[in-house]
Amino acid sequence: MNGQPETAVFVDLENIYIGFRHQYGRELTADELVGKARTFGGVKFINVYADFSEPTYPEHFKIELDNEGVQAINVPKDRDREGRPTKNKIDMRMAVDVLRTLAFRKEIARYVLLTGDKIFLDVLNLARNDFGRDVVICGLEGTVAQVLKDVAVYVPFSADTTLDERFERFVKLFDRLEREMLEGTYHYIGWKLVIDRLMEEPELRFSSWNEAREFFERIKRDGKLIVKYYPGESREIEGYRLDRRNQLVRKVLGLEPKAVVEPAMLVRTETISSLQNNSN
Repeated sequence: MNGQPETAVFVDLENIYIGFRHQYGRELTADELVGKARTFGGVKFINVYADFSEPTYPEHFKIELDNEGVQAINVPKDRDREGRPTKNKIDMRMAVDVLRTLAFRKEIARYVLLTGDKIFLDVLNLARNDFGRDVVICGLEGTVAQVLKDVAVYVPFSADTTLDERFERFVKLFDRLEREMLEGTYHYIGWKLVIDRLMEEPELRFSSWNEAREFFERIKRDGKLIVKYYPGESREIEGYRLDRRNQLVRKVLGLEPKAVVEPAMLVRTETISSLQNNSN
């Protein structure tokens, strides 16, 4: 392992995913998450905890984590009759797995937690003080509790800004294509047309056609595009339009944002309401 201590990585996905969206204005990809986790070196395993049934995450996100050899651990939240989350068991499951690893995986010398939640303070103190392990906290700036930074090595979770710029340029390019289609230049916007235009944009810096296509497929999987079908000679032709309901697309185009309530905010609202009712 090139002198690197054997390392276990535990990811509080909701904390990282929502924090990333707020800080960078786009969705975190599975590749980025796993890439960041592996930068610590000596990684024996990566556990990612979330309720993957929530609409917060794209449907393919868990599949991509599985394909990367990551343990994507589904922890369903308790919900009320309307299906709204009422209790988050994810932190508890993640803390238990850290304790189990401390007890049974003696070879693990370094514990990396991707989170900013201060609920993990006691777990970090136990790993460092009672078991003599190195502890690292990795999270988004402004979302990590100071008490965690005080007891662990802190590593900011930062994004590849090139990807941010590419996404913004992609949305603006696609917006131009849609305007050209309305003017009659194209009958529909197919994937080959999009990728050819991506390759013509020097600022996007795609080194190959396949790289541009992979980028396009990821944008499509992340729900930024809507599939439209147009009549063809022998079969329907698949075309694409920007999903202008998507928050990130709207942000790039300068459209008024749609109000969205995060699942985590629903939990907090329910909790506050119940406390107010009890006090009355």
